[in-house]
Amino acid sequence: MRIHAFLCQAVAAWGLMLAAAAVAAQGSCPPAAPRADTLRAEQLQADVRDRGFLWRLEKDGRVSWLYGTVHASRIEWVVPGPRIQAALAASDVIALELDPADPELARVFATPPDPARAQRVAAGLGPRIERLATRSCLPGEQMAQMRPMLQLAMLSLSEARRDGFHPELGVDAVLWGLARGQGKPVVALETPASQLAALTPASEADERAILERSVQDLESGESRPLLTRMLEAWAQGDAATLESYPQWCRCMDTPAERRFLRQMNDDRNEQIAGKLVALHGGGQRFFAAVGALHMTGPKALNLLLRAQGFQVQRVPFAAAR
Repeated sequence: MRIHAFLCQAVAAWGLMLAAAAVAAQGSCPPAAPRADTLRAEQLQADVRDRGFLWRLEKDGRVSWLYGTVHASRIEWVVPGPRIQAALAASDVIALELDPADPELARVFATPPDPARAQRVAAGLGPRIERLATRSCLPGEQMAQMRPMLQLAMLSLSEARRDGFHPELGVDAVLWGLARGQGKPVVALETPASQLAALTPASEADERAILERSVQDLESGESRPLLTRMLEAWAQGDAATLESYPQWCRCMDTPAERRFLRQMNDDRNEQIAGKLVALHGGGQRFFAAVGALHMTGPKALNLLLRAQGFQVQRVPFAAAR
């Protein structure tokens, strides 16, 4: 499994928990996580424009919004553009994959793995993972207490920082902050437990195979440019690149990888769509922000909502200056 695909899903659930394990900004370590007091207005306002993928949804005379996001971002991408801000203002409720304020989030994702399974899955890989943690200046002892798949995501996040991408600035986190600031309610489309289950391969054999390939990718640096390509495609609203993700991600080379990507992405969409339909049925105008890969493939969320009777129209954004 090419770990960048897993990363973009995993950060949604636990990206806001990374401050406790932030890397040091010294030597060969990746840049430290940005803090609120280090974000300068000129950086945040340098290139404010709409990014990503926005759909207008209309049914029963009410308009809602579906926004395809990424869960790690650059400082220059933080401030939403005018169309996104207008859609937020016109909505009654903000729907995110998970609510960062849910106390269950930290508890569930911090729950130690089954030690016997973790030992079998990571057999022989421990020293290599420890070397990767040392390279990224991550606390090896703390890492060792995490589930193997979350260790991978932590390592990948650290490497992504070298290219200027930070989970603390993920679009979902920014939208959550804006919603709180505007007094809008936030609802979760999934539970922490259900998302953690989706991020864990169903069988030990699949988890071992994915773990081994991902460690190799981290050692070689192969996954970094793939993650960058995905995030840049989002920023440019490049739907063709995102839609063709299975052809270039190198994350569907084996049956185990194909099963896991379906589990992480496609298999969650019907439940998420059902929650959005229920919000609409309750009279709510929602702004739903979900990872952009959920808007691809035959079970894309925008297609599922169209099948539920919504008029679905992609909102065009202005080209980059």
